[in-house]
Amino acid sequence: MSLVLVVDDQADLRELLRRWISAAGHEVMEADNAAAALAAFVRRPADVVFCDVQMPGGHDGLWLTGELRRRYPMAAVVLATGVSTVPPVVSLRAGVLAYLIKPFDRVRLIAALDAAVKWHEDAKAAGPLPEDGGDRLSAWLKSLDAGLAP
Repeated sequence: MSLVLVVDDQADLRELLRRWISAAGHEVMEADNAAAALAAFVRRPADVVFCDVQMPGGHDGLWLTGELRRRYPMAAVVLATGVSTVPPVVSLRAGVLAYLIKPFDRVRLIAALDAAVKWHEDAKAAGPLPEDGGDRLSAWLKSLDAGLAP
């Protein structure tokens, strides 16, 4: 069972996602904005973060993705948005494993989460980071990013 942090400012959507993700066998934490999500993540790091791109509160999902990638490079991120103003290739290069356009269905969500869980497990298998930030993990992340390039 993986721990998934769901970040969205819409409470009804968070509830639906919690039910879908829980039914797929994962534990779920919730946050209603990016700053609250980062604080929750610091208290209890999640394996996967499912995050809306646009949220109120001064920070968006891309900011959260950048913070997670910098501080917790083994966390997998899935982004979702109701608008298509952020090209998926931009978010994918920022370390995002999937980019879902709302409305999406449960099948697409679970497929994205399955891929994110696998990515997280592979990152953990790469081994712990050295104190200096880890050239090995950086090289591994860059190789994954290169594989996503168009």
